[in-house]
Amino acid sequence: MQIQGYLSNFGSTIAGGWNGSKPPVAFSTDLLAANANRGVTALLSASAMSDVQMSLDGFSKVGVQAVTIAVSFPILYQPFYQYINQSQNYASVLSFYQSVISAARQHGMKVVIESSVMFPSVATDLPLQAYYATLASTDVTNGRAQVAQTIAQQLQPDWLNLGSEPDTQSALLGLGAEYSAQAWASEISTIVSQLRAAGIKGKPLIGAGIGSWQINGSQYVQALVGSGIDYFDTHVYSASMSFLQAAVSYLDMAQAAGLRAAISEAWLHKTTDSQFAGLGELGIIKVLSDTSALNPYDFWIPIDAEFIHEMITLGYWKNLYYVSPFDSELLFAYLNYNNVASMSSSQVSQQETAAERAALSIGTLSPIGEFYKADITSGAAGVIATGGSVLTAPGSIISFYGPNLGASVQAAQALPLPTSLGGVSILITDSTGSQATAPLFFASPLQINGVLPDTLAPGPALVTIFGSNGSVTSALALAAVTPGLFTQNGNGKGVAAAQVVTNHADGSQTTTDVFQCSGGGSCQPVPISLSAGPSALVLYGTGIHNNSSLSDVTVQIGNQTLPPFYAGANLGHFVGLDQVNVMLPSSLAGSGTVNVTVTIAGAVSNVATVDFQ
Repeated sequence: MQIQGYLSNFGSTIAGGWNGSKPPVAFSTDLLAANANRGVTALLSASAMSDVQMSLDGFSKVGVQAVTIAVSFPILYQPFYQYINQSQNYASVLSFYQSVISAARQHGMKVVIESSVMFPSVATDLPLQAYYATLASTDVTNGRAQVAQTIAQQLQPDWLNLGSEPDTQSALLGLGAEYSAQAWASEISTIVSQLRAAGIKGKPLIGAGIGSWQINGSQYVQALVGSGIDYFDTHVYSASMSFLQAAVSYLDMAQAAGLRAAISEAWLHKTTDSQFAGLGELGIIKVLSDTSALNPYDFWIPIDAEFIHEMITLGYWKNLYYVSPFDSELLFAYLNYNNVASMSSSQVSQQETAAERAALSIGTLSPIGEFYKADITSGAAGVIATGGSVLTAPGSIISFYGPNLGASVQAAQALPLPTSLGGVSILITDSTGSQATAPLFFASPLQINGVLPDTLAPGPALVTIFGSNGSVTSALALAAVTPGLFTQNGNGKGVAAAQVVTNHADGSQTTTDVFQCSGGGSCQPVPISLSAGPSALVLYGTGIHNNSSLSDVTVQIGNQTLPPFYAGANLGHFVGLDQVNVMLPSSLAGSGTVNVTVTIAGAVSNVATVDFQ
């Protein structure tokens, strides 16, 4: 699957850049019950505040430290209420939002408010499209500035994001073409200047940004860093194209200019590169909007878990102010695809709302809700699969890290592997609720190595480590295959832990390592000679043996994509160890040090290296 390939690559990027530290990040989610796009009628309904309270109670069970609320122009703009002859409702809407903020504070949560412009297609009780048509660009800017000032002074959030989708805002206003980088930065700068003139400094912090899909995004970032904002904010809604890598690039650019950064909206929309081919900015956002209807289907749960984990670790890696997954209803309920496949998008949405409310009423979380909870509250304990990802496969070798895990250093002495070692045991609960204990082959106070049972079902899983200092729960995502290559340096990087088997003309066969290690533990490649006879490379790893077909497996060596003749469990029968055997074409001779990866049905391994003389 193309999406899985992008997620695997991005996971490798994070693993290669993040040092594992966890600075304070406010993990949030969207309070859809208070979203301005619900319209005035819904916000002032008799059930509005009870819906907010129920959502906040649910968020408390998830363990988020903040909530994100869309309070967009013109929901708190008095002239708009005069335009629609509802002047009396302005104070009521303001009072509603003050109550929402108070309720969030009572739940111990920080508040992120986003304020761009409202969606005419969503807030159908309001004549927004007609109203926007009456406004000049200066009217929009000044109106947005007045709403932002009201938010800052009357609602007092911790962070106020003035918008991260210039393309979406231009489409909503009916401009026909998106804001240029300079036009977007000029509007943001004008709003910031008016806020500063009103004495708003320090709290809330003022941010703005772009989506990770923004064409020529670097120009927008460069323009925004001079607009007077306190921090840069981005939205991430797709793993396709180079959007995930672009998000990192934009965050880095902002931070290089001296700004902190944040992610106020993120979810994995199920898009492919072909859907974006040849599209301009307004076409891209339409694809993102249209594919949001697919999100509630339960078969997406495994890759949603991997995406959310990558946003969490991205938050740690880049020391972000906050990270906020958008589709908060999916923290409580998904829909069985077989039950809703024949329904329209609106019917699916209604079913999802009903399922969310049912879950909130009884206090249960979806597998993604449980996963998000475990991942943001696991503290010092963590789970690392080969290649540094939280995504791994049943039957894989895996490591668990944290303080005070085992009481002593012990290694398993015989097969079958024990499920308790050094006073440590590990219980895994999969997405179906089934539980299994992990066989262990090493335990110490800081690290435990074991094998995930093959019986676990794909999807988010919870890992509970029972050790010398009590128990701790962390998050894990399971997929059928997650190829990971072992490297001789032991960190998933550098020279492969691999061998070359050469068949000689006299019928003999030799096996040699492709690495050599010094006494200090540093390992370097041994150049492979292809002149002695037909040779095969044997790569060792894990997460490979559950592949459905050998035809799904490819090996990339340098610039050559090769079919393996074996990809499965290690032929020496070491528990959890897999291997991939591939013939080496003579054309690789003389290519020097090259990268090696294994891909199975779109899932790409970490990068190892070998050398050819």
